[in-house]
Amino acid sequence: MSNGASRLHYMDALRSVLMLLGVVLHSARPYDSDAWQVKDQAHLPALDWLVAGIHLFRMPAFFVVAGYFAMYLLVRWPVRDFLRDRMRRVLVPLLATLLTFNLVQVRLVMGDGGDAGFLQGVLLPAWVGGHWVSHLWFLVSLVLYFALVAMLTPFLRRLADPDGIVASWLRGRLGLPLVLLALVATPLAVGVLGRFAGPGWNEPLLGSASPAELLVYFPAFLTGLLLCASPELLDRFARRDRLVIALAVSGGAVMLLTHGRADSAFRVAYFLGEGLLRWMVVRVLFSLFREWANRPSRTFAYLSSASYSIYLFHHVTVIATATALLSLPLAAGIKFLIVLAVASMVSLTLHHFLVRRYAVLGYLFNGRKPARPDVRPMATAPGWVPPGSPPGAPESGSAGRSGGG
Repeated sequence: MSNGASRLHYMDALRSVLMLLGVVLHSARPYDSDAWQVKDQAHLPALDWLVAGIHLFRMPAFFVVAGYFAMYLLVRWPVRDFLRDRMRRVLVPLLATLLTFNLVQVRLVMGDGGDAGFLQGVLLPAWVGGHWVSHLWFLVSLVLYFALVAMLTPFLRRLADPDGIVASWLRGRLGLPLVLLALVATPLAVGVLGRFAGPGWNEPLLGSASPAELLVYFPAFLTGLLLCASPELLDRFARRDRLVIALAVSGGAVMLLTHGRADSAFRVAYFLGEGLLRWMVVRVLFSLFREWANRPSRTFAYLSSASYSIYLFHHVTVIATATALLSLPLAAGIKFLIVLAVASMVSLTLHHFLVRRYAVLGYLFNGRKPARPDVRPMATAPGWVPPGSPPGAPESGSAGRSGGG
């Protein structure tokens, strides 16, 4: 099968849209009801629903896609080349953005530090509190996930063997239900662990992602590995039917009925209902993109690369624009649209005219090398043909958490 025929175009398309939704989410944050880095007195209740709705599925869906392509490369490439490629795609843009755009962002939000100076009065507190990493926290998570799966490569390659026990189990009737059960229950399990772990459980680890975030999203990443190892499991996961819709509606109903209840039983039910809704929505997304976007597209081919740079650049632009609009007597909805338009256009312009044209900037802010690395693929597991090809653009970008990323 040719590369063009085997490539799962809908994975690229889905990943691009998920990243761009981060621009929408962060543009709404100055005008919703929760605390954020810039808050306007004007707010719009509808934006609370917009932020909550996007946040429900974005990061889980993104980590599934990232895990899928990680598995593809692990089986196909030597471990050393896998780590070199992933660090170039993730760690280089992370550090480049931290030392440029995010430095400006910290200065805009936290000031110059006064007598203590910028380093001690602003930068160090911003690092400890996670404000410097900010919307890039998920890149730190990916670095850790990639390092972990690289250490587990021998096991993962055996996992890809279609004649193996795990592959047979994944193809069975209980494979998908048990995977979904684990995904739905993960936030509840992480919350229970947090009650015994202490206050540091939800605090940024070394100024980046918290232990709770690392654990709550890792099962989604692991699910991506399993979907790549088992084409049958992927086909069932991305299948849209009436049961998926019914389960999504049931999860939403449970959330509505238990929202705001203080009793432990109601809180448990709320977590489970939210998890059920989240993963049914993710499955619907996969099915829709597989149906509508699994073909070559010039638009998505461009966005596959551009969306990564746009995400890296947009956050500081959102903060600067929202700050400039604070004193203007405009409705929150109008301000939101202005911030979204400015952040999108500025970020796209930087990508199109700078990152896309200059190799150094493409390397720093897109993880792109001028020429494809000379890598001799590893032999895949016996009888296993990877169901897709690696994306031509970074599969490691997305938007961040509801609060700060």
